Amino acid sequence: MVFGGDGHKTYLGCLNCPETAQDSLFNEFGTHGNKFNPSSLRNSYGQFGSPYALYSACNPYSIDPPVIVDQNGNFYGRLTMNQYHAQRTRDERFLAFIAAICST
Repeated sequence: MVFGGDGHKTYLGCLNCPETAQDSLFNEFGTHGNKFNPSSLRNSYGQFGSPYALYSACNPYSIDPPVIVDQNGNFYGRLTMNQYHAQRTRDERFLAFIAAICST
């Protein structure tokens, strides 16, 4: 699961659920994969998908990008384009995903 914003309280979607799941980040027709949703990582004008927003995964200078956690709260890194963030995820699938959506 991905959470972002102040205190990481905003649910941004699921990274490892089926693509057809309503809350999947890969489902472009779902709640969290829709580029028109204000809290979607795919919304390049929103606070989580803009290349300039403080909490955005697409901001290459963000110091507080979204976090990746599981249902038990275990931390798996940050979903970010900031290559220098110490907590940036090392999962190549997630890095490829964020690179793809941030380049559109």
